[in-house]
Amino acid sequence: MKAKAMKTNDEFEIRTARRFGRLVMAVLWVGLMTGVVGAQDLPQTSTKAPSPPRTYNGDYDWIYRAGVVCGAGASDPSAATKPTVQCGGILGLSFLDFEAGGMGPIANHSGISGYLGTNVWVPLMPWPWRDLGNKHGVPIALGGYTQMFGASNAVDYGLAYAYPVGESHFVQFEARDYWTYASPSQHNLIFRITWLKCIPDP
Repeated sequence: MKAKAMKTNDEFEIRTARRFGRLVMAVLWVGLMTGVVGAQDLPQTSTKAPSPPRTYNGDYDWIYRAGVVCGAGASDPSAATKPTVQCGGILGLSFLDFEAGGMGPIANHSGISGYLGTNVWVPLMPWPWRDLGNKHGVPIALGGYTQMFGASNAVDYGLAYAYPVGESHFVQFEARDYWTYASPSQHNLIFRITWLKCIPDP
């Protein structure tokens, strides 16, 4: 009788252990499936590649430029040739410059004359002259109108060589003639050096 009771207790414990094991496995299985479904329902976070930093390595266009100019030359009236100097500032766009400064003496007209000028300039080579990162310059032709307050009106024209320096600068070497056609007519030939800072197109 005692042995039968012990056997019954053992069977009860075995059945209880089996049931407990099945319950644990069921809980683990439900948890695993819940985790898988939840992971599939989560929104996928898109990883956007960072945009590369903007670098100005010379391969960009510029839309504005500004700088200073100084030069020296000769005022050539019919009577006698006299030396003259010029200095000013430039504010420009593509193919168009506005300039203000002073020049003198201007023989037969005044000792010194302030001036305002508007000039169009055109590159004489087809290669990408707006590429400031290149190691070569470009010849340009220029011309326009200059109002000389001490010497009436002038037509100016000439040739220049624009050489890029670094990523945003030009040094421009010019030979320019200011022809004052008011009486008495005369030529004012100036050799100029211009430094220009270029502002890139955003």
